[in-house]
Amino acid sequence: MDVDICNANHPELDDFVRRMPGAKLCHLFAWAQDVVRPLGHKSFHLVAYQDDNVCGILPLTLIRSRLFGNRMISQAFSNYGGPLAENEAASRALYERAVELSEEQECESMEFRNIEPLPYDLHRRTDKVTMFLPLTSDPSELWTRLRPQMRNRIRKAKKAGLMVVTGGSEMLADFYRIWTRRMHQLGTPCYPRRLFTAVLRAFPDDSRIFLVHLNGTPVGGLFVYAFNGLAQSRWGAVLTEYNDISPNYLLNWAAIQHFGASGAQWFDFGRSTVNSGQHVFKKRWGAKQIPLAYQYWTRPGHNLSIAKPDNPKYAARVETWKKLPLWFTRLAGPYISCSLP
Repeated sequence: MDVDICNANHPELDDFVRRMPGAKLCHLFAWAQDVVRPLGHKSFHLVAYQDDNVCGILPLTLIRSRLFGNRMISQAFSNYGGPLAENEAASRALYERAVELSEEQECESMEFRNIEPLPYDLHRRTDKVTMFLPLTSDPSELWTRLRPQMRNRIRKAKKAGLMVVTGGSEMLADFYRIWTRRMHQLGTPCYPRRLFTAVLRAFPDDSRIFLVHLNGTPVGGLFVYAFNGLAQSRWGAVLTEYNDISPNYLLNWAAIQHFGASGAQWFDFGRSTVNSGQHVFKKRWGAKQIPLAYQYWTRPGHNLSIAKPDNPKYAARVETWKKLPLWFTRLAGPYISCSLP
């Protein structure tokens, strides 16, 4: 079994990813080349070969940060990652090469964002889950599956005059304005706009923006991309002053309908902390809870440190960030958030 670092895309790499059942969009070479690298990070696309045939892929991103240290992540700016392999031998070969590479790059830790845990002696987080809703191309069937309370919320939003439109990069400015405002309210540094631009450019047929309008004014947005039968709701926000007319319910319903009609089998509501407000909202849709197996290798002699926004030691910083001017957080946020992909 040979493992190489691939620095250029080859047709057989994406062909391998597309035929693997557990593959995600972030496993494609374009994610590393067109999304990760333009944001200033170095990527390593590990490829396992057996008899000159691709049998495994592991995308890695090297994050160097004065605030949070040096570490590898599979995969940056995604909820998913980890080895994608045909067999255990390929998975182990990729893992062992990743450990060697992390040591060579003097990383303090390496994070694997899996669904199925790797069978190695690694620290594992248990506080994160995702929520999958089965889809169908029949909107009436999707509608009848919803709880009566959910249907009432959607009807309420429509009765209030809310409407949803969908498109691509032409809607990014409105989406980004809403999303960054909400991140500021939460005390969370925002990603740079060029991240969203990169995803839309790299995957124009797979990514979409949904905007919910009231009297022509955008009041909420959702950024979703689809791959391998899974539509991932990746980033979203609504202006809180409109919460009483349920824009978030209509927004998600529009995306669910769209991707059901487009042939996706599942709608992924995205990563949540167990028992958080977002987690409760997603459970209301009748989605299936999927534990996320985020696992960590640590370099010998180093302790694992995970930067979590809900860590009490960051509470004062979060409150300070909320008080900063919105314009300033839009300028400064990307410099911090790119170290926390």
